[in-house]
Amino acid sequence: MFGHEMYVVLSGSMVPTFQVGSVIFDTPHINPATLKVGEMITFKAPYTQNMLITHRIIQVIHRGNQLLFHTKGDANKVADFFLVPSQNVVAQYDNFTVPYVGYYLEFVKTKLGMALTLIIPGALLIISQMVSLTRSLRKELRAKEVAPTKSEV
Repeated sequence: MFGHEMYVVLSGSMVPTFQVGSVIFDTPHINPATLKVGEMITFKAPYTQNMLITHRIIQVIHRGNQLLFHTKGDANKVADFFLVPSQNVVAQYDNFTVPYVGYYLEFVKTKLGMALTLIIPGALLIISQMVSLTRSLRKELRAKEVAPTKSEV
């Protein structure tokens, strides 16, 4: 969104920096060589490419021609047990968080959430139209009752 990536916080590893259920905004396509200790990055976990993690850099390591980051969640007592290769870095945290919105976004992804997101507005629209139609019909009936017919004139 507007040049930023949006991620939902699913764990408490970065409390109090951001809470579970918050939405964080990151800048994608950064140059990992410019990252410094203390900055927060979102990266693909080295042990499974299906998981994204946002943690703080605690050490930048140059090993041969490879750039690695040692990271740690702010709430975690110990650093992560792995090193993050620079190619796994997908974005840098932008210091912008929206609390609680992530709970809604995650719920909407479920079958129940999708159904309710479609059904409730649809039902409200139908009810609104029925009320509007009923009012119009009543108004029309009252107008016919009050207006004299040709035979009464």
